[in-house]
Amino acid sequence: MTPPTLDPAGVILARLDAPRTHGAVRLGVLSDVHVATRSTGTDRLFHRTEARLETAVARLNDAEPDLVILNGDLTKDGEPWNYERVVELLADLEAPTVATPGNHDVPKAGDDHVTPDVSAFEETFVPEGLPLVRQVGDLDVLVIDSATLPDGSLADDHRGAVSHAQLEWLEATLQVATNPIVVFHHNLLSILRSDLAGRPPWRTYSVRNGATVLDLFDRHGVPLVLSGHHHVPATVRRGELVQVIGPAACAYPQAHLLVDVDGTGTTVRLVPHADADGQREAYEALLAGPRRQRTFAGLIEHTLDAAPLVDERGRETSPQSPAAPGRRVR
Repeated sequence: MTPPTLDPAGVILARLDAPRTHGAVRLGVLSDVHVATRSTGTDRLFHRTEARLETAVARLNDAEPDLVILNGDLTKDGEPWNYERVVELLADLEAPTVATPGNHDVPKAGDDHVTPDVSAFEETFVPEGLPLVRQVGDLDVLVIDSATLPDGSLADDHRGAVSHAQLEWLEATLQVATNPIVVFHHNLLSILRSDLAGRPPWRTYSVRNGATVLDLFDRHGVPLVLSGHHHVPATVRRGELVQVIGPAACAYPQAHLLVDVDGTGTTVRLVPHADADGQREAYEALLAGPRRQRTFAGLIEHTLDAAPLVDERGRETSPQSPAAPGRRVR
């Protein structure tokens, strides 16, 4: 099979009516880098992760974003040596950053090494701590942690959850935020049918207390959530809320997002940081993996073929397949 390959300019994933800003704001979003300095292979192409992050940093510098969001899973499995390498590679990034951990950045029961706890992640990548709100123009970027809970109950699970303290922070912060978007690693809205989304292994991609979080966002009119984790770029709409799932930086098609917000709305562009040969290698690695990875390959092909998945200034595509990257949830 021949995969769709992206032009270096990328492809528009979504055109949204909201949020809007008085002046132009550009966000870069980099998810699921999984830097691995001592590993090779798998669908994540661990032996390419350093080079892919290096190229992504260069391409983001060229794009001149106002803020770069590092949306989790920066490391293979939280290894201290991989943390060190990520810091080295990000040193060349010219834009300011915010970061949130992914499930692979925090301690898990099965780790065969000492993984730094989430406070060490924050000290390294987001010293002001989480949760936080960053003003970018007149956009309020709210960043929370969906990868850990204070009681350690996610140590045996790669699902996400939003702690009670963060829910209280969101309630208070959204009451005063005038133009919010919310950022965290896990997926609030599933790209799968409801009868599949709750089953293993698919429920791994979700937020355990997602219904509570979704109710809070509905009450405060949050228009946009940026997540990662799934390695399948997609959009999911529920009511006025749109969730955009970013691509994996390490796996096919090895890309990041540029989110441009202005007075007309928001445009989300998926931009590759691998050339055609690199995209082909990553696609073949997906096909060589287990059934779930082969499913991902088909879903990503659909995304690239159908983009823009949401176009509120033209048309909207919302296929209702078992797993639909442009899915509408009612």
